[in-house]
Amino acid sequence: MDKVYLTWWQIDRAVFALAEEMRKKFMPDLIVGVARGGLIPAVRLSHILGDVDVKVIAVKFYKDIEEHMEKPVVTIPLHGSLDGKRVVIVDDVSDTGKTLEVVIEEVKKLGAKEVKVACLSMKPWTKIVPDFYVFRTDKWIVFPWEEFPVVVRE
Repeated sequence: MDKVYLTWWQIDRAVFALAEEMRKKFMPDLIVGVARGGLIPAVRLSHILGDVDVKVIAVKFYKDIEEHMEKPVVTIPLHGSLDGKRVVIVDDVSDTGKTLEVVIEEVKKLGAKEVKVACLSMKPWTKIVPDFYVFRTDKWIVFPWEEFPVVVRE
């Protein structure tokens, strides 16, 4: 599978673009970041939107680039009530959409009044088209937080 490598600058621009659209169409009371890929965008979005509260949910699905489990599994659940909250779920990419389906279900079970999804990118074949996204691609996306660290030799 072809890959596209994103830089920190591109990520920052993408998160600002998401924030701009959300300010116009949906200001959340709470951001739910999907661990691991959605955590950096979720925290950055929280700061840009004026320190919106953030909760974390962890879902395991992928084993490798083209290998995933049959069904996503929640490994760290959300805690507390979301009664009456306007919630945006943030992840890095909506690929199959199966992870987002699980998270949407969990958020609704906790009583959220309104639920939206924001992702930096989406794949053309996803089951869940995010309410807010920046770009579409059929390539495997390598985010800057996934790259191997640079070793500095003295």
